[in-house]
Amino acid sequence: MKPPLLVLAMLLLLGAAVFCAQRWGHEAGRAACAAEVLEVQGLLRRQTQALNAMREEGVRRSTRALQALASAQAGQADAQAAAARILALQPGGNACRAAEALIASEMAAGSTGGTP
Repeated sequence: MKPPLLVLAMLLLLGAAVFCAQRWGHEAGRAACAAEVLEVQGLLRRQTQALNAMREEGVRRSTRALQALASAQAGQADAQAAAARILALQPGGNACRAAEALIASEMAAGSTGGTP
């Protein structure tokens, strides 16, 4: 018994519909995957930019800290040199008079622009 032509046509249409649905599903899946990849790439780009900005800020802060440390060390060296001058000026063991003399000499040198 031969199947009627209408049944064959319906089976053919059903096969074509299944094929088209599979093809459409495959294309839709690829498009969704591509969109997700682009989204992740954008997120990674923003994170990389944020990390670079944080790295640059870290370098700036480190540089400022090193400059502050150098300035503090220079100040400490100046203070030690002043203390050594005070100690060198105390003829009779009177550090207060030696300090006053040193301050007076440095103030006089500072007002004339010279060095002690």
